[in-house]
Amino acid sequence: MILGQALPRGKSFFATLSLPARQALFVTRFLLACLLDGPRLSCALVAGSVRSQPCHRGSVTRFLRRLPSGVADDWLEALFGNLLGEGPAKGTWLFILDQTYCGHQSAAMENGYTTSPRGKRTKKANPKDKRKRRKKQPQSYCHCFVFGLLLTPAGLRLPVWRPYYTKEYCAKRGWAYHKQTELACQLIRELRVPQGAKVVVLGDTAFDANDLLAACRQRRFGWVVAMNGDRVLAGPDPQARAKVTDLAAGWTAKDYVPVRLTPGQGHYQAQRRCAACRTGLRRKGRTFWVHRETLEVYNVGTASVLYSTMQEPALGQVVAPQKVLLCSEVGRGLEDIIELYDLRWQIELFFKECKSTLGLGRYRLGNFAAVEGWVNLCVLAFLYLEWYRQQALAESTSDPAEQRRWSWQRSFGLCAAVRQDVEQQDLLALLELLGQPGGAAQVQDLLRRAVQKEYRKAA
Repeated sequence: MILGQALPRGKSFFATLSLPARQALFVTRFLLACLLDGPRLSCALVAGSVRSQPCHRGSVTRFLRRLPSGVADDWLEALFGNLLGEGPAKGTWLFILDQTYCGHQSAAMENGYTTSPRGKRTKKANPKDKRKRRKKQPQSYCHCFVFGLLLTPAGLRLPVWRPYYTKEYCAKRGWAYHKQTELACQLIRELRVPQGAKVVVLGDTAFDANDLLAACRQRRFGWVVAMNGDRVLAGPDPQARAKVTDLAAGWTAKDYVPVRLTPGQGHYQAQRRCAACRTGLRRKGRTFWVHRETLEVYNVGTASVLYSTMQEPALGQVVAPQKVLLCSEVGRGLEDIIELYDLRWQIELFFKECKSTLGLGRYRLGNFAAVEGWVNLCVLAFLYLEWYRQQALAESTSDPAEQRRWSWQRSFGLCAAVRQDVEQQDLLALLELLGQPGGAAQVQDLLRRAVQKEYRKAA
């Protein structure tokens, strides 16, 4: 970008957030750098993204560190509510829970912890092993963030999140410690959805927790989770309770039915957002073999239990299920439950887009308050893209081809559209400047001032 000084549709966007002018400038800097240079995002890129008003990278760090979390939450809440009111309330709403880690090799950063296994290896190392001669890698540390992704029936993706604080960090601050499943329960209880909306919560094995299922019952949400292997059947005698997974010990191929999922088809194609290249003649479907039981599960109650595998079972042989799903809605169809849980992968794609396209994990900040500000603004950038897509959809109602194109666009394609808008604005601004006396000198001065002083060439 030559100038990069205006966010496309920025006035309408900032009017939704009700931002003061000083904060709007810093947010504009961050969003432009995030959307245009996400894979190599840094505080230096943020500082120089608005060429007409550059600042030092230390100013960006101070802004992130001093940004009150309540103010950033208000921005996300305002945009979340604005997008929430634009879609239809009919249909199934999906709320997907998961956690993501951002790793760094610095023991000095606040609230960091390691997930590496502790203790010595029991297996004796082979002295001829080449790995023994490799240079030792430094210990890696990470931050954990618990996310919830709301998929509306119209296909909007609305994220909410909570930072995970370690026990040491909570003790230092005098805060109560919360586990990751407890943070997920908070997200469920505080989720904003239209009155009467049918919400289904999706999660992997880490979120098969009794507290989380109780939070779903409190909000009258359905849920589909990958079952923990320790779940047992209900019964009066604790010693005689059989494991739910043990029921599949003698089942063969005749006990399983095939369920095929095809991209671009089904009730949830809007939430899946399959690109045109995946829904044409070359589309690839997947087949699951599933056995369904309605069981009384301890601490859960009556639930649908689905035993599934992706390996085609051979006739006469015992089938070992690869995954067991637990669903609270006994009356929901078998194919519908499989397709619902298959949509859990959308949050993994969301994490990939945030890290690879928007630079979520690119921070190099020791202060965790600054890290929270960084994550808040990256999530704001993602919501901006969803808002930008929604505006484009509303303006393309007369063109079906353009409507279809915007309907499946994800973060990478939306960033490309924003980049084209910024380039067009740059060209128009350059034409106006170069048409004035001394315009070339003004453009040269803008380009020079955007480079930080320590890297700036002598005039």
